[in-house]
Amino acid sequence: MSQPSPAPVVVGVDGSVPAAEAARAAAREADRRRLPLRLVRAFHWPYGTLPGLPADLDARAIARRSANAELERLHGILTGLLPRGRITAALVDGRPELVLRRESEAASLLVVGATGLTWGHGPTLGSVADAVASSALCPVLVHRVAPAPGPRRHGVVGGVDGGAGTATVLAAAAAEARLRAQPLRVVHAWRQLTEDAMVPLRWRLDRDATDRAERALLAEQVGALSRTHPGLSVEIVILPGRPGHVLVEQADAAELVVVGVRQLGTPGEGTTAHSVLHRCATPVLTVPVPSHSAGDPGHVNRAAVLSAVSGPLVG
Repeated sequence: MSQPSPAPVVVGVDGSVPAAEAARAAAREADRRRLPLRLVRAFHWPYGTLPGLPADLDARAIARRSANAELERLHGILTGLLPRGRITAALVDGRPELVLRRESEAASLLVVGATGLTWGHGPTLGSVADAVASSALCPVLVHRVAPAPGPRRHGVVGGVDGGAGTATVLAAAAAEARLRAQPLRVVHAWRQLTEDAMVPLRWRLDRDATDRAERALLAEQVGALSRTHPGLSVEIVILPGRPGHVLVEQADAAELVVVGVRQLGTPGEGTTAHSVLHRCATPVLTVPVPSHSAGDPGHVNRAAVLSAVSGPLVG
């Protein structure tokens, strides 16, 4: 009985320079994981004739041949990073974000460039990368080109909130740190809701008690991580502030930042991942995480933990 083929690393390309660089990054990821690499280029062509072109010209066929030729050239370039037998390429009809969303159903990792044909190089996150990172069914690596020569990036940062999905993000971040032989920094930001409320409430906050409560949220899961990955260097950083701001600052010198992405439509979710994807100069790995309700087994009763450790407001 034949063994099933391992789920590949899939990379979305569009003929742009940033996409080619993302493909090289994907080849390195496939090599680390000892997995095959699948190059995917979406081909979306409008129906009907296009104004300005001869009526007897089959522009769609010409554009398709050109896209195929570019895909084959990239396939040939990547054989310098992976054996030819581990690389496949496909030109798939459809809009890029929809094609890659379907590809994520059977991928172990999906890689996209932060920018592509629309924006090229620059800080702006492309619409395809944004859509794929928030909707894919597998982890998504949003690759960014390293800036001008500077200090070498070091370490993997995992951003967690202490709630449902924290274990999933921690496991993914630890796996990435082990693959890269890098230390892991677990970053958690806390922020009292009363900081945006009436000014008289602010001085009543016991910050030390709140910090202890937030650490208690992570203690068990980080402890389990250390037992699962003996020898992995794990640092815990817990800071007051808005999670997006704190995580972007902490990830500034990292090699990779890992964040969880909950299902689209989950109330109040996604703002931290959105901030990191749009503001961070570091490559970002987004990991799909479950959205649990209070009745689900994976749910963490955050309010109960905080109340038990921090107690009432100080008067």
